[in-house]
Amino acid sequence: MSIIDVRKLPHLTHLDADVCIVGAGAAGITLARELAATSLEVCLVESGGFGADPQTQSLYDLQSTGVALRENYMSRARYFGGSCNLWAGRSMLLGELDLQRRDWVPDSGWPISYTELAAYYPRAGDVLELPGVSAEDFSRYQRRMSADEREIFANGLFVPTTSLWAKSPQRFGADFRSLLRRAENVRVLLHASITKINLNDAGKAVESVTAETLEGGRFQLRAGRFVLACGGLENARLLLVSRDRQRNGIGNELDLVGRYFMDHPRAVFGKVHVPAARRLRALRGRPLSDGKLQFGIGLSADTQRREGLLNHYVSLESQTSGYTQARYQAMVQTAKVLLRKGHAGSRWDFRRMKVSDLPNMVYLLSPKELMPHLLYRWYVAARDAIPRRPKPQTYIAVYFCEQPPDRDSRVTLSDSTDRLGTPQLKLHWHIGDSVIRSILRMQDLLAERLQATGVGRLERSDEDIQFTDASHHMGTTRMSAGPESGVVDTDCKVHGVENLFLAGSSVFPCAGHANPTITIAALSLRLAKHLQMLHAA
Repeated sequence: MSIIDVRKLPHLTHLDADVCIVGAGAAGITLARELAATSLEVCLVESGGFGADPQTQSLYDLQSTGVALRENYMSRARYFGGSCNLWAGRSMLLGELDLQRRDWVPDSGWPISYTELAAYYPRAGDVLELPGVSAEDFSRYQRRMSADEREIFANGLFVPTTSLWAKSPQRFGADFRSLLRRAENVRVLLHASITKINLNDAGKAVESVTAETLEGGRFQLRAGRFVLACGGLENARLLLVSRDRQRNGIGNELDLVGRYFMDHPRAVFGKVHVPAARRLRALRGRPLSDGKLQFGIGLSADTQRREGLLNHYVSLESQTSGYTQARYQAMVQTAKVLLRKGHAGSRWDFRRMKVSDLPNMVYLLSPKELMPHLLYRWYVAARDAIPRRPKPQTYIAVYFCEQPPDRDSRVTLSDSTDRLGTPQLKLHWHIGDSVIRSILRMQDLLAERLQATGVGRLERSDEDIQFTDASHHMGTTRMSAGPESGVVDTDCKVHGVENLFLAGSSVFPCAGHANPTITIAALSLRLAKHLQMLHAA
């Protein structure tokens, strides 16, 4: 139908649709894209425009009282396309264990089966333009491992984790803008911030949502069904601030909205020294004809059960020399800006970076993340083809950690308000002792395995573990079988509200080990199918 800048409609009072989707990020655009092929009239509402704007971005400001998030770093983007305007593109599938109830992980388990979720992964992979994501594809990828890499996994203590990248990261806003513009049944509203959800007198259904602009405009959006797709933090905020009919916020009668906030704590911790004769090609990252691939080292399900450990994995990244850290910091950062416009250059304030920050950026500095696909293929081909005398290698161990569900890790409303008068969020990110214990035990097991196979030697770090966040905001409106343990049901509908649904990582009951984007897309495809079925009924 159209893409509308609502600031140009000062006298707008209301709009109507069959489905109103709030938030044009990975979840919202995937959902709108899917519904564009139906007879439903869809309204997709975005707070920002087609590019970043400081005033709009400031609506995301929050207070942090727990483990500190990365300083001077944009972890969320409030404009068309959402945070996928910024991401590097790493995609990973959750595994069966991630969805299972685990006795050693309190509050674990999803109320849907892995089979039900996995059925949507292939199509979600197509949305993200990833290399194949089927079991057959992963088996084929594993044949790329060297004999030394296979030896690490041979005794069943560890399993390979698979990270995939498309040729270039999926930019939902730029890549699907034309499709949505052409869709006859989709209306996209820009610069419209939803500030309140309005329930009916009984408090059992949504009648409308209130939209406002930074210029003072205000109007109502009415629909048969509403979907919040604002991310792991903002979904919770909209429920909490809407208190006219439910005094604690929508869906929050049992004080569960905002709880169980999760991320994937990341730690650069230790080094792996590899003898000259050993080869770890796939663990360092490899190009594919249609994307990129890297294996990590994860704990097998049996190991996790036996040891009572979380589903962490470790990635091996090339070590940056001390000379480079001390002398070439500025050059490295400039290269990041030039090579990754829209990601590193937009997310970091380089003027305030310190040399001591560089070890925690090793993951972001790797060529597979820095380089465009074709250049990366040439780089690896040249690296493999140039004759050279084998020499020992040293890799940094980067741990990507599962954070278990934790009631005390949460977001609440603060006393401060944003430019629109909406209470800001207060984030208390809590990382429990089980995360640290799992890293230390995993490190011991990996050291033993590397020594036993002769593949390498693990050098432990003398420093305490320092975590950084991964901008993977999950939980806060978790999915559950009943209202006593979560906020939405297995169809992602808010318990007790008949026409309000949530999309995105806020509904994850458990974080698991994997980056959330492809699972966000899979759940959005699943929700789109459910909404179509409701419309047809």
